[in-house]
Amino acid sequence: MGVNQPAAAGSGQLNYFEIYSNYDKVEVVDYTGGIMELKYYESILDPSIRATAMFADTGYRKDSEDGVAGFEKDDLNFTSGEKVHFKITDGYGVELEFKDEKQFRIHGDPGLTVESTNKVIFSIDMHSQESIINDCADSYVYGRFDGEIPLNAETILKEVLKTKKKIIIDNGLNSYNFLGHAEKVFHLLPNLAKKTVPDLPDAFGKLAGFLFYETYYDDKIKGGYNFRSIDKLFMQEPKRNFIFNNLVDLPPGYDAKILDYSFIGAVNLDKLSQTGAMTRTRKQEFNRMKNTYNENSRESLDQYNVDNNGGKERPKLADGPSKLEVGDEKKPLQECVTRHFNGKMSDDGILPAGFSLSQQIPLSQKPNFDLDEILRQSAMRYNQLFSHKLSIAIPGDFELRAGDLVFIDLPEISGKTNRVVSQEISGIYMIADLCNRLTKNGCYTRLNLVRDSIYRKPAKMW
Repeated sequence: MGVNQPAAAGSGQLNYFEIYSNYDKVEVVDYTGGIMELKYYESILDPSIRATAMFADTGYRKDSEDGVAGFEKDDLNFTSGEKVHFKITDGYGVELEFKDEKQFRIHGDPGLTVESTNKVIFSIDMHSQESIINDCADSYVYGRFDGEIPLNAETILKEVLKTKKKIIIDNGLNSYNFLGHAEKVFHLLPNLAKKTVPDLPDAFGKLAGFLFYETYYDDKIKGGYNFRSIDKLFMQEPKRNFIFNNLVDLPPGYDAKILDYSFIGAVNLDKLSQTGAMTRTRKQEFNRMKNTYNENSRESLDQYNVDNNGGKERPKLADGPSKLEVGDEKKPLQECVTRHFNGKMSDDGILPAGFSLSQQIPLSQKPNFDLDEILRQSAMRYNQLFSHKLSIAIPGDFELRAGDLVFIDLPEISGKTNRVVSQEISGIYMIADLCNRLTKNGCYTRLNLVRDSIYRKPAKMW
């Protein structure tokens, strides 16, 4: 379903855009006047913020030694890895400035888009400087790490990646001992996120799954490197209230109007069944130390609490008269096992904590990573998170961050004269991806939103 409504663009401003050349001829080139389009990206699935700039070379330069605006084509010889500083401001006065530790680096050589007799249009992709440091052998992860995973994640970011950026860490309940085998930080931390249980009541055996990603930050906006629990992110208060309607004025209690929206995908029965996101999962495990085999199943409903999801309840599959014939009994699809975790090996006795035999021997009978308490829980949680996907466009709002919650009201699709708010598709969503797009004609923000359940929770208008 897609809906589009013409609306005025949000206002915005490119304050400056500078590229620090690796060539001696020109140290800093100011492209502020030549930028045609600038896009800034964040995602809960990306360890780096990113940006794309499209600019036209028409002979313009802000400063020229001979007093004439213009420069030679040879001055444009910038390449991948070069430093970029820029600053943008939205219509609300919120500024995003990228310099010093927040500088961007050019991801690849400039791409030639259009070339004519009087202008050349280039585009460049940029990412954070840590993306380059992450590939350096000096920043590979070595050594042993014991204890709580979030604390080790913070240590790796500070002492191995040596980032100066802010770090936001959610606490975890479980410990996990591991060795760094020359792994890259941006590869290791997402793997550790899958093994982490949030410090919430009764979380063991029910909840698991963290996200590792980067967002913008300053003295007013909270962000940086995030190692966050999915369940704790859903327990935040919504940062904005949006509405889509045909009225000229903005109704009380809302922050802005949605300019257009479209659903990226509805609940897919095949996917939810195959991933076990809405059904039961079975684990088959062999314990090498005890030479025993264990098998059990887990109910996905255990992961739905009152406060850790976007909607009021999870979707129901094959309920009522559509029950399936399974053996001699009839049961809904949600009570059937649809995903197997086969052939898993327990790691009892692997890397027990302690520095002496007297300390390690008592712990060697326990698993280092509890497959039964964590493995399936995180797999189901990730798939639940992306079961409902919605994309909206709003006037440029640079204060929003990936991982924030927003509350939206969308109209019910019906033939009624007075359309009402849809109780099924409206409600709380998490920002999975955002793109701030700035052009000479306006400033917009595109939000890709996700949630794990359906039906609108009551709104809090403040």
